[in-house]
Amino acid sequence: MMKILSVISILVCWSMLSRSQTKITGFVKDAVSDPKELVLTVYDPFSISQPQIIEDTIRTTKGYFNFSIKIQKQMIVGIELNGNSIFFPGTFELLVSPNDSLNIIIPDSKKLGLLNLEIAGKGVEKVDLTKNMLRKILGIYKTDPRYEEQSLLFKFLTTDKKLDAIDSEINTFQSISKKDASVIKTEQYANILKGLFISAMRSDDDSLNVYFNKFIVQKKRMKPFLEGENIFYAGGTLLSEYMLLNEFKNPILSVGDRYKIDNAHAYCKLIIKYFGKRVEVKNYLLSNFMISYLNSKIFNKTSEELYNFYLKNTDNNNPFLIEVANSYLRSKQTLQVGKPFFNFNLSDTVGNLHSLTDFRGKVLIIDFWFTGCSGCRQMAPALDYIEKTLNDQDFKFISINVDKKETWLKGIGQYSSKSSLQLYTMEEKFHHPMIKSLNILGYPTLFVVDGRGNFGGIPPDPRSNQTDFIEFIKNMKNEVAK
Repeated sequence: MMKILSVISILVCWSMLSRSQTKITGFVKDAVSDPKELVLTVYDPFSISQPQIIEDTIRTTKGYFNFSIKIQKQMIVGIELNGNSIFFPGTFELLVSPNDSLNIIIPDSKKLGLLNLEIAGKGVEKVDLTKNMLRKILGIYKTDPRYEEQSLLFKFLTTDKKLDAIDSEINTFQSISKKDASVIKTEQYANILKGLFISAMRSDDDSLNVYFNKFIVQKKRMKPFLEGENIFYAGGTLLSEYMLLNEFKNPILSVGDRYKIDNAHAYCKLIIKYFGKRVEVKNYLLSNFMISYLNSKIFNKTSEELYNFYLKNTDNNNPFLIEVANSYLRSKQTLQVGKPFFNFNLSDTVGNLHSLTDFRGKVLIIDFWFTGCSGCRQMAPALDYIEKTLNDQDFKFISINVDKKETWLKGIGQYSSKSSLQLYTMEEKFHHPMIKSLNILGYPTLFVVDGRGNFGGIPPDPRSNQTDFIEFIKNMKNEVAK
């Protein structure tokens, strides 16, 4: 009897494990005789500092591909084919639930986009809702004039039409749960509002406040982001800009584009003012800001004060509390001037290893980047110019990439300084201990290390302030010489 029970228990456990598999399979029609590479990436919306939890790369076999992942909650999934998202134009990721089993047929690898894919299987209802929304939205986009030719009023009007189109589709689509529909609506709202809010934040139009109040505030367009846990999936940046557009008539004229960084305390208080009673939203916005701030600034008294403010205004049920605490500890331990820098040991393009100790006596300017990063593309020529201008053997420019080797090599010189020492994280990408220790969340990221191997600080951005950047690293050299 005990043996029978044991066998039953094993079969039940096996059955549960097999049911927990989420599958995404498919067929690329023009890859039958020409194998193609696909990369699947899974993002956890309940993580700010390390949202990417799975990355799997495969090559098609006679055109077929098969991904199998284990997830315990809804995740966001992206798939690239030869470096391009298969869902774009339209969207970049899809919402996937545990036990979903999607089959994707790609008729033409040169003509991608969600509306060009044939998708079926368990969980396809969520895809169908997204497709229906996109058809209506793209129909409106086709009638829009070129973006640079649109007046501010037109941008508000056409955005309003697109949001109404999303609402109408939600009201008629009954095939999925209200929670799933709400998340998908939120994601599409975010995609539509993103461009408008960028324009609004840069606008000096006297009518901005009137339009914003009429089309956004009075119509309660931010409501989807305030419902349940939707903010974890999309809209964090939008709510941040929403506060500033509410608070200031023309943010670009009154507070500039550095308000969050230069007025950190005031910004945190705005979060409490606008969303203090919306626990999930408040927790997310405060946590997101704290992690970003702690990893972009040298640890100082302000860091300590902001962290104390955060602890007083969050609660123990905040799912991001541990992430913020870890960022605080890492910042305190590694981003204090004079603390020993991470002792890396990384490979260059021909396989030679380079460690921190190899550069004793030199001031290091370390640039972290990845291929395809628009900010990295802008940073590269700025660093090139500065390195050539200085022409000083006491400085060493090092570019560290977080891609796989093939992708890294393709990006050198375009997304990194041509003349710097090129290193990479040796197939560990952004999971490398160095990236985790320094808690690098955004790219490009610049650090300066003094001649003793200690953290020297985060320099001014050389893309916009080359003079201050050069002065910063020269001062570092002079400090070491004393």
